[in-house]
Amino acid sequence: MIKTRDNHEDLTYINSYISKVLKRNFGKGPATCYTSISEDKMFIYIKQFMTPAEEVLIRNEKTYLVNKARSVILETIFTEIKEEIHNVLGISYHRIYHDWNFNDNTGLIILEAANAFTITGLSSNKDSVSHTIQKICAEIHKIPEKISMTKSSSSIVNIEYTGFMSQIEQILYRKGYDELLFEWTMEIKHTYGQNKRLIESRLDTAIKDIFVIFDFEHDRCTLVLM
Repeated sequence: MIKTRDNHEDLTYINSYISKVLKRNFGKGPATCYTSISEDKMFIYIKQFMTPAEEVLIRNEKTYLVNKARSVILETIFTEIKEEIHNVLGISYHRIYHDWNFNDNTGLIILEAANAFTITGLSSNKDSVSHTIQKICAEIHKIPEKISMTKSSSSIVNIEYTGFMSQIEQILYRKGYDELLFEWTMEIKHTYGQNKRLIESRLDTAIKDIFVIFDFEHDRCTLVLM
């Protein structure tokens, strides 16, 4: 429950606060930081957020190193961020996830509440989206056991599915082949990009950004369309 009266004013403050924290810890802040809240998540959409050093690494195909460094820094500052958000909005978040589209210099940070793990089935009017996701997943891992879709705001569609991991993905995760898994997730994101028009037709809405966040520990994927 948000405890403050002017939610728009509070979110404007949160946008500014997060931008400043990112700048202080990365040496550069995003040009744009937009925050949206759903029932159990906060979506932080970021544009133009890449340091000169990261640009060099990306040009030299060291994307994994950039992503790994960002993961370490975000995990480190998460405590500070979630405490300030709780002070301002009265909302408690317990997990942080992120994904980046380095070619477009955009990114998405997701803060998740502790009770956000329950995934329910899709309602009947979302079956076409479900079938599309099942078809894509069948090509890249396996058909998920459960799929859930919510429209978190007018511009954010959040699709989650569990029970998708193939045997080889499970082995790679258990053996700790993080870089190989990261490269594989980039291929999966590329596959979703190739199916962008098909997904748009099922949703009857335009998509400008696709973010794919994998939680291999819990055999869970979050697909965010913006």
